[in-house]
Amino acid sequence: LRPRPAPLASPRLAFASARPPFVSETMRVPVVTLGGTVVTNLTVDPTSSLEDCQSQLCKAVGHRLGNVTGVADLRARVFHGGAELSTDRPLAAASISEGSPLTLVVTAGSRVVSASSDGTARVWNSDNGTLLQTLGTVGWQKRVTLQKGALIAGREVCSAAFSPDGTMVLTASADCTAKLWSTGSGELLQTLSGHRSRLSLAAFSPDGKRVLTTSDDGTAKIWSVECGCCEHTLKGHSYELRGAVWSPDGKMVLTSSEDRSAKIWCVHSGKCLQTLKGHRWAVLSVAFSPDGKLALTSSEDRTAKIWRVETGECLQTLKAQGPKVLSAVFSPDGRLVLTASLNPVAQIW
Repeated sequence: LRPRPAPLASPRLAFASARPPFVSETMRVPVVTLGGTVVTNLTVDPTSSLEDCQSQLCKAVGHRLGNVTGVADLRARVFHGGAELSTDRPLAAASISEGSPLTLVVTAGSRVVSASSDGTARVWNSDNGTLLQTLGTVGWQKRVTLQKGALIAGREVCSAAFSPDGTMVLTASADCTAKLWSTGSGELLQTLSGHRSRLSLAAFSPDGKRVLTTSDDGTAKIWSVECGCCEHTLKGHSYELRGAVWSPDGKMVLTSSEDRSAKIWCVHSGKCLQTLKGHRWAVLSVAFSPDGKLALTSSEDRTAKIWRVETGECLQTLKAQGPKVLSAVFSPDGRLVLTASLNPVAQIW
């Protein structure tokens, strides 16, 4: 009998050493919103798919991926590096590893809302252009003006936005009010009255429980969605407000004004935390960084500025091409800034 050959260990050793070290391990993957707020941290195996992570996502988000229960065309989608993930593809196959952030986007499907000077807001199907709802009554009202043509009354709807869950539309009007509408029935749910001049903007808080309004009367107001009552009036600007935004965690508000300043406010107390001064002309837009630690302002003085929220210190001045930096925003990861000027030029910083 021939001796039995000894087993070859090298191929087995080579196979073991070539195996990716993370396959048998779990990893933590953060899921964030477009604003940078962390929704949850998934603890998953790299071979798992989004379908396998449904229970963790459901607990954090409150609904399954795909169509949202109760609202026909709302969808929750997950992206990595700008690409949407399919629910059945393994996370490792999409180059997702420990700490790789996934971005959760809840969209209103094929719906868009528009605001008009005819006194209405309209909800449309963006796929085929079909009008789905008209919120308000079409009609023109004679504008009442003060000296130098300052508009103090009228029917124009200046802004319109969906609530985070898509069940309501919020409008801001030149008649000094904001209104909450049901997207299901088109019914008027609340009228928010209290400003003394036309509204320029109205926005939902990230959790949808509050509303922020800005007005040409130089104030901003924070309202309760549930009861329609005004919780705080933010006074401190000396001229019309031009921009306003919620912080990603909903605990602060950032406003800008024709008075060449921006202000950071505490939502809980209504107190001004910081006044950001340094622009030479009107501050046209404001934004928070995704982590809420930085503020960004743009101005008619051809610059954008980056500020530290905690101290109010100006960290960077970005000198843009052309007159008037109309808007400025952070990238989703907070590493870049995009500015848009009047000339028109967009720049990435």
